Amino acid sequence: MRNRTVAEEIKFSGITLHKGENSTITLKPLDEGSGIIFQRGDVRIPLSPDSVVDTTMATTIGKDNIKIHTIEHLMSAIWSLGISNLLIEIDTVEPPVLDGSSIKFLEDIEKSGLIEQSNLREKLVIEREVSVRDGERFVSISPNHGKGLSIYSKIDFSHPAIGIQEFAVDIDLESYRKEVAPARTFGFIKDFEKLKAMGLALGANYDNVIVVGEEEVLNGDGLRFENEFVRHKILDVIGDLSILGMDIDGSYRSFASSHALNSQLVKKILSDKRNYSVKS
Repeated sequence: MRNRTVAEEIKFSGITLHKGENSTITLKPLDEGSGIIFQRGDVRIPLSPDSVVDTTMATTIGKDNIKIHTIEHLMSAIWSLGISNLLIEIDTVEPPVLDGSSIKFLEDIEKSGLIEQSNLREKLVIEREVSVRDGERFVSISPNHGKGLSIYSKIDFSHPAIGIQEFAVDIDLESYRKEVAPARTFGFIKDFEKLKAMGLALGANYDNVIVVGEEEVLNGDGLRFENEFVRHKILDVIGDLSILGMDIDGSYRSFASSHALNSQLVKKILSDKRNYSVKS
């Protein structure tokens, strides 16, 4: 696949998930070799593992005291579309959450159109297994022998609406569009006040979060997939791995993954050149 950028400017507006503000982002084409760049005011933040400054409940990037929170849903769609060069202008501290998934980002960018550029998109090839553990929780990635990015994720919540869920998928644009992108973020109503006190989930509502009550999902329209919870975990994984800025040839596995563990995995991959090679 060749590098890509958007064919024209695209805007998305709406409330943000964690800060509860009205936000507009504008996606603009960039020349080859530019990479993915977020811009707020005069500050430009190139997307890279070094730009990640916080992983509490979301992935946050920053530079010069400017932070941009919760980039993973947007970046999940951008990576899956093979976009390598893009300017993302933002007028506040967080992209809009839209419906809590990535599907509207994906569909609207596709409708607007993409431009293929001259050079081939680089691919990070995993050469040996790399893993990060936190008690029983773990994330890992191992060689996938030219099959692209495969993801297996498992979660276990002691809640009747969730329980044990697992899902495996070989990621390409079609599988992402059908199996992953529509899956929404979720939260427990019992945690809402605690999250608000932390300055989180201030924009959460029934239109952008799967709201889990004491016994059941409280959204009137129910779930989009029986295992929508674990599918959203996979959506987040893709957004977090997009920080690498390349296609990925590797087999990712996890139990109870988190943004923090995914960020640690990315840094551990890059910490030793024996872990990976870069090809085009």
